Amino acid sequence: MVALALKVIFFNRVADLPLRGDEVAYRDAGCAIANLVRDLAGLNAPDGSELSRDLVGSGWFMPGMGLVLAPLYLLVPDAGDPLARMWLGLVSGAVFVVAVVEVRRALGRPFAIALCIFPAMVPVWVLLSLTAYGDLLAGLVLVVLLGRLLEVVTAGRAGEGGPSLAEGALLGFLGIAVVYLRSSAVLAVAFIAVAAAGVLLWTLVRSGGWERARGSVISLAVASGVFVGLLVPWSIGASAALGDRIITTTTVPTAMANTFGDREQVCFGPCDPGSTVWFAPVRYAREVARATGEGEVTVLGQMSAYARQDVTPRSYSEDVVDNLDRYRNIDGFGAILKPPDAPHDEGVWQWVARDVSLWMFRPVSWLAALALLVVSRRRYGDQVVAVFVKLGLLALLSQPFVHLGGSRYWTTAGALGGLAVVLLARMVWGAVRKVEPEPGDEPSRLLTAVQWLLSAVAVAAVATVALLA
Repeated sequence: MVALALKVIFFNRVADLPLRGDEVAYRDAGCAIANLVRDLAGLNAPDGSELSRDLVGSGWFMPGMGLVLAPLYLLVPDAGDPLARMWLGLVSGAVFVVAVVEVRRALGRPFAIALCIFPAMVPVWVLLSLTAYGDLLAGLVLVVLLGRLLEVVTAGRAGEGGPSLAEGALLGFLGIAVVYLRSSAVLAVAFIAVAAAGVLLWTLVRSGGWERARGSVISLAVASGVFVGLLVPWSIGASAALGDRIITTTTVPTAMANTFGDREQVCFGPCDPGSTVWFAPVRYAREVARATGEGEVTVLGQMSAYARQDVTPRSYSEDVVDNLDRYRNIDGFGAILKPPDAPHDEGVWQWVARDVSLWMFRPVSWLAALALLVVSRRRYGDQVVAVFVKLGLLALLSQPFVHLGGSRYWTTAGALGGLAVVLLARMVWGAVRKVEPEPGDEPSRLLTAVQWLLSAVAVAAVATVALLA
């Protein structure tokens, strides 16, 4: 209730703030999807040019936030930005409640309370829950997916069998929902899902042979089919619109060039000085694609490789460190609470949004990092949670290694960070008090080894970057 009350308070401060930046693209996508539904309902031919221009665009964004906004523009075609922010707040609030309920059911009350405090009471997180960026919603849906997978794995361990076909379909839907909301979370979804499937099948085969695991294999195949089946329409549409093969988005080549390459060489030389480092390369790639007949995305890949031809291990590592610093500076969006008659850094709301957010984020981030290094060896349930959380955090923290860091990207990993703190506390408490596991919750040597491996990966990545930088 406190977390949701904060959302209401902050909404009053940003209700009149116009949608800006990437939010405009998401609004256009929502309007395009709403118009598509009207056309199909009226048995009219869809407007292909609008879908190509406003839904696919440059292929930078998955259609997840467009789908979130589409019901609003379907009901209120001329909805203003204040109504859009209210709708976004309602949707993010509903998903947050679902995530808390699922975490309480699957992981327990301490984890649910932690989720209600961090990230849900971090002022910047609350602000971003009123925006059209999909990072925050992707993090919440990822936690719901984690809870469902934990239930499936623990049920298999308890001898209750694997997931049903309906549960498999739901798992596939949750997985693609995360990717639709934030394409860079695809690694987290893949890592956690593969780990859950592996642990489940290994448990079932050990207890009853392949005969017992057969039903679970079918359900997992259904999950994969739902995931791929819902991804394919977007991939086909985006590929047709851009004349090249697109699976999720097209941002990686340009992001790699701008992050690690020479920005003066991105367009095989300097780009148009009258545009941004994101739009100018796309426009240039389209011109080259028209002249050569190659796909736009193919040209962007060639441009990226050219801009990065002088990248060295040292320069790459230095850029990764800079990205991590930007990733951790979460207070950037506090500026949207700027009082209209005060300078940028004045006003109590600025202090709340920026300083209070950093006071909460910094200790939690260090505790979450410590949780990556600690191994749970006393309870099977805690071991499964530890593996899932570590895989999710490591996958999401790979973004600074391939993309320019930003002050909103942490929100995808924020929910996992709150769970990691509770996990760390349970590990320390169990070790100090020497708590014995309940019957059926005995630890697994395999999961202990996997945790050590993940901790080693984290240490190796940090040590390598630190040494090279």
